[in-house]
Amino acid sequence: MPFNVDIVTMLLVGNISYLLLIVSMMMTRMLMLRIVAIGSGVSGGIYDYFWLNDPVGTFWEIAFVLVNLTQITLITYENTMTRFNDEERSFHAQFWTSLAPYQVRRLLRTGVWVDAGSGTQLIRQGEILSHLIFLKSGTCDVLVNDMPVGRCMAGSVIGEISFHSGKGATATVVAREPVRYLALEKNALHKLISANAEIAHAIDEISTSSLEHKLVRMNRAARYRPNKARYV
Repeated sequence: MPFNVDIVTMLLVGNISYLLLIVSMMMTRMLMLRIVAIGSGVSGGIYDYFWLNDPVGTFWEIAFVLVNLTQITLITYENTMTRFNDEERSFHAQFWTSLAPYQVRRLLRTGVWVDAGSGTQLIRQGEILSHLIFLKSGTCDVLVNDMPVGRCMAGSVIGEISFHSGKGATATVVAREPVRYLALEKNALHKLISANAEIAHAIDEISTSSLEHKLVRMNRAARYRPNKARYV
């Protein structure tokens, strides 16, 4: 049977279209998802036009590409228009490197920066939290049943277990020294998460990472410094 280059090319282009579409659905970064989706639409349009002679399919593939190009343009515009002060830029670099600037701006709109003095209680054991806290500077003591069990350092997330479970806080957290933190309002944050899968994924990632770091530090402290407060 003679080798038919045209048939091989047709099969290659047609399959690439569907392969890229599947790959795009597996991506968590919206920008990359849309770029790969455009590749799928372009190859699909070429396949429909040159081999299937299908004007309807070609039209919808072109529409698919244009929609994704429009969305990329909007994302680029929003990122370009987003401006951070030094503190917000530090917050982005410290916690949210996986998110685009415009997404971080949406997160910031759900919260407020707070300065608290030594002895201030950030959360109380058993109470339902109203905010998810990101500690920018300072140190906090962690108490369970009024007994010190650890410390939260700058860069810690506070209240992530209660935020995800909807139950009362598992510990009391008290500022050991003057602290500054960003408090994201729970209800507004839940709405944002429901509307944006990328932000939801980033919240899950940072919460999991925070818990893992706390466990590692507590285990280390228990092994080498059993009589002192554990840094979490």
